Amino acid sequence: MEWDRFEIENDRRSLDSASVEGRIGSIKSKLDFLSNEQNIPFLSTFFIELVQSIKSSLSSIKSYTQISRGKFRDREFGEYYYRAVNEDIEKMNMVLNSLLDYIKVHTPIRKINTVHNIVEEVLKKYQAKLEEKGIKVFKKLEKDLPETVVPDEQLKYILSSLLQYAMALTPPNWNLGLSTRSFILDKEAEGEGLFKKEGRYIEISVAFPGRQRPGEPGSGIAATQKEGAPDLILRFVKEMVLHNHGMMKVEADEKKTKALISVRFPVERRKIVYYQTLN
Repeated sequence: MEWDRFEIENDRRSLDSASVEGRIGSIKSKLDFLSNEQNIPFLSTFFIELVQSIKSSLSSIKSYTQISRGKFRDREFGEYYYRAVNEDIEKMNMVLNSLLDYIKVHTPIRKINTVHNIVEEVLKKYQAKLEEKGIKVFKKLEKDLPETVVPDEQLKYILSSLLQYAMALTPPNWNLGLSTRSFILDKEAEGEGLFKKEGRYIEISVAFPGRQRPGEPGSGIAATQKEGAPDLILRFVKEMVLHNHGMMKVEADEKKTKALISVRFPVERRKIVYYQTLN
């Protein structure tokens, strides 16, 4: 009995020393490869999925070991086997958890598509109200829209406020339009006093009815302006836009019975990255 246990322990130690060095070398080479910026998006996901797969396999082994406990003819050996396997699984899980955290803090994720993600988030937030009023939203979003200098929460406030304003002034069963685009400001546009310098900008526009349907009670941006009601929502939005070096324009086209509110912001020239949150 003692001989069997000693032999198993020696086998474990020799296996550990040989395999651990190999694993460390393999992991190190992979992490060196991972540090290459071009490989980060793919490899980060690949390693995380690989580690999760290994952890799942270890969990299955642990379950089988639990089931086999007490079924050995030599009960003492069976208990030793159970403890030895579980100790090794716990050690490996500790290493794998540390590796997962290392990957998360070692591999930055590039921030992309932020504006459109926030647009979808805001639309989802007010989906019930839009459906209740029978308002359909038509989107025209520019592909690969650049990032903007506006912080996420402030941009979310701006878009949420504009959508609420447009919803309040849109009659039931009408449509809203929401579009995004990027453009380069030239010297001629600069002369209009809209911006202080040239550069690339993004524009977010919300189009909605500018006046009511014939025979309906007064509503829409034209009616609101006619009544002289304070437009506090747009004032707050404009202050936030100006604070972020942007510009807001409100236009009403009586003939086409629609109004348009557009906000413009400078494009972020730096490459913005973030890191995943640790568990």
